Amino acid sequence: RLFGEGELWLRWGVPIGSLLGVRVRVHWTFVALTVVGLIMSLPLHQSGFGFRLAGLGALLLLVMAHESAHVLACRRAGGETDEIILWPLGGLGEHHVARDPSDEARVALAGPALHALLLPVFGLALFAVTGSWGAALPNPLDAGRSMFRLSGPDGTLSWWVVLLWSLHAGNALLLVFNLLVPMAPSDAATVLRSVLWKRGGYHRARWQAAHVGLVSAAALVLTGALAVDGKPLIAIGAFGAAVCWAERKRLQFLAGDDPPSDPAVHDADAEGPGEPDRAEVDRILDRISEVGMDGLSGRERRVLKRATRRSRETESGSPESDE
Repeated sequence: RLFGEGELWLRWGVPIGSLLGVRVRVHWTFVALTVVGLIMSLPLHQSGFGFRLAGLGALLLLVMAHESAHVLACRRAGGETDEIILWPLGGLGEHHVARDPSDEARVALAGPALHALLLPVFGLALFAVTGSWGAALPNPLDAGRSMFRLSGPDGTLSWWVVLLWSLHAGNALLLVFNLLVPMAPSDAATVLRSVLWKRGGYHRARWQAAHVGLVSAAALVLTGALAVDGKPLIAIGAFGAAVCWAERKRLQFLAGDDPPSDPAVHDADAEGPGEPDRAEVDRILDRISEVGMDGLSGRERRVLKRATRRSRETESGSPESDE
């Protein structure tokens, strides 16, 4: 509650201000990465405190630029962004656009497009400084090896060169993850959902994308377990699995205790006739604030869903279509 106003723990973050008029919070994983990284940079470690601080600062700048691209693209599509939650490989904020899969895909691709534009800029600048293509073409999954090629002719290593290298390596990592890994909260997962949306409807697409994300998370964890130094992949996969599982639980809640194969198609008649009592709805909402959605009984879930549908039908003046 201190960091996230009581919502899902996966969205906890520390508020740091605003960006383009949108509230910004730093996700707890970013805070943990910063603390652990700085502790590991103490004198006995091979990378100094200043160099590690430069790397973390570069990552924060890149993620903020990434989210700024999403916000601008969302506004251009006529949508809006409630808040931005920065985590080490992107953002967790939702960008609300009109229910159009093409617009959602364009907003999602704005972040990777920015990284693609910055890739040659940082790469050529690093080559001009170091004269080494090995430093200018780092492997995003093992970028640390290229750091050994950053030393000048006299063997010294300047902090600003490390900063430039960190910008380049971090930019490449963000590009690869958000373009190639179809696991929430990556942009690739949103693009996949948009494609599935065109084929089978919005709710079915969310359901399918969540399961694809769980499979991708398992693949990352397995790859990390088999790699020599795969702890980062394991951590990313575990976090992505938690996000996808939370999405799956949310879809189950909206569909009832026993969701059909397509959550978009749910028999409203099974929810029971009549209009929900307002006092009962208020009691259920109070219970959610105390125990969360998982603490509700099946009957309470059905009452809340029926009340939500009734409210939407009243606002629109006609029964709401799931599609």
